[in-house]
Amino acid sequence: MSKSKGTFIKAATYLDHLDPECLRYYYAAKLNSRIDDLDLNLEDFTQRVNADVVNKIVNLASRNAGFITKRFEGKLSDDFAEPELYNEFVAAADRIAELYETREFGRAIREITALADKANQYVDEKAPWVVAKEEGKDQELQDICSVGINLFRVLMTYLKPVMPALAARTEAFLNETLTWEGIAAPLTGHEITKFKALFNRIDPKKVEA
Repeated sequence: MSKSKGTFIKAATYLDHLDPECLRYYYAAKLNSRIDDLDLNLEDFTQRVNADVVNKIVNLASRNAGFITKRFEGKLSDDFAEPELYNEFVAAADRIAELYETREFGRAIREITALADKANQYVDEKAPWVVAKEEGKDQELQDICSVGINLFRVLMTYLKPVMPALAARTEAFLNETLTWEGIAAPLTGHEITKFKALFNRIDPKKVEA
């Protein structure tokens, strides 16, 4: 709302058109421990949620889950191929927890999205869609996709306080409850369910409405 401009959006109106988790994410990305005004720029809101939540985080699951389901009956590799990379993700847990505790939500979100960039970079470099077409590379394909799914799992655990409904859908997909302690070790030899869309992009027409 703006008193000077006489504009406001009612929460009930928002809920007629858009998912509350989008707003939770956007607010978290903007908030800090100080008392500041917060600008709800609807263009920035749409772009931020679509770029971060859909393209960077949820897309990580969809890029890898299909191969695991189709080629490996939904089972992740018995051995984890990238322990160093995984440990780097887990090492951020205390820092992100502290940022949540001290209400530095914007900084927590920046840490999470920086890790998401790193996870996507890994998948881009390993290119499972290319490996999938090569003879005799089944194990490599399963390993790459299992790493991708496990990195997604860590990111969603970190995002669970901000987006609990998305986290619940992720838990159904992973067949596991996401906990801060649980991410200490990756999931190996674990069966996941068939991937269904976990989150929808914000449609600018709905924002307009």
